Amino acid sequence: MSDLKAAQLKSDLKAFAAERGADGVGIVSVAAFEAKVPNLQKPSSTGLGYHSIVAFYRHVLTGAFVTRHVPLQSHNGHLTMDDIERLQMELIDWLERRGHLGVAPPPEAAFLDLDPRKPMGTLDLKWVCEEAGIGTVGLNLNFLSPKYASRVYIGCIMTDAEMEPDAPMERDLCPGVSCGRCGVVCPPDAIPRDVALGASLREYRTLNKRQCSLGAERIGIRSIHLNIESVLNSGNPFDADAVLESPYMRDWWQSVNSKVGAFAACFECLYVCPVGDDYKPMYKAPERVGDLPRPGVKHDKQDGRHRINWLGPPAERVKIFNRDSELGKALEK
Repeated sequence: MSDLKAAQLKSDLKAFAAERGADGVGIVSVAAFEAKVPNLQKPSSTGLGYHSIVAFYRHVLTGAFVTRHVPLQSHNGHLTMDDIERLQMELIDWLERRGHLGVAPPPEAAFLDLDPRKPMGTLDLKWVCEEAGIGTVGLNLNFLSPKYASRVYIGCIMTDAEMEPDAPMERDLCPGVSCGRCGVVCPPDAIPRDVALGASLREYRTLNKRQCSLGAERIGIRSIHLNIESVLNSGNPFDADAVLESPYMRDWWQSVNSKVGAFAACFECLYVCPVGDDYKPMYKAPERVGDLPRPGVKHDKQDGRHRINWLGPPAERVKIFNRDSELGKALEK
């Protein structure tokens, strides 16, 4: 393919993606990204013979965040993920009609043990999107977009079409611990709050995935395992009626049928992230008042360290994050 045709294909593909609902689209060189990835989450783990990755994101509709109803927000998150999968299919179909092949890496694939030493899917999409120049990865390892911060879902496809890659952004969208709001409110305290003074964001951005799962996947696979363990270790006689009638089992049934609670079940860091054009209408809404509890972020810079405090979520929401031993507790009643 000539350079002119490749440039036209790229332009037309981006225009089509935007028309179909993508809020941001970028191109990554498979060969260049393959060389950068230090673990098994390389493009070659998905397939061989591909030259370009098309990365994109779609925002969760802002109206979903102007409510205190977390299951409703979770449902809208799942709707956005459905849109990501639809976009993958439509982009590949568009390319196939023009004589190219494509494949869609699964956006939800993960190893169920949440071992931080292992890859969490065939491609780590946040790094793909950062490489594509459509955003950057923040303090809590969430992908941030310029217009919607982390209030987005991301996806990509791989194609044998050769297109000029886009350049990554020159500066990070996330200010790191100098902002620190997400770390202060994180319910399971999974985000860095103690870093070397003067270090750059890229030196310390990380996430305790096991801890994060306690909030983000309250009715997810790890929560189910922990609840079963709580029953086995309770020391109380097993009462099937007490277990089956517990609120956890009703929520589990709902998650099986609608995925609500299985993932996209914690939005505390999204509520308080000030990046993005959508933040202003959000924080002005009465429902978002108090998302960052008083006294807010406190900075402690001494002994060569930059530390911020931890508050957790607002008091009225604390109880919704304690879901790991409900079945065992049901046997105590």
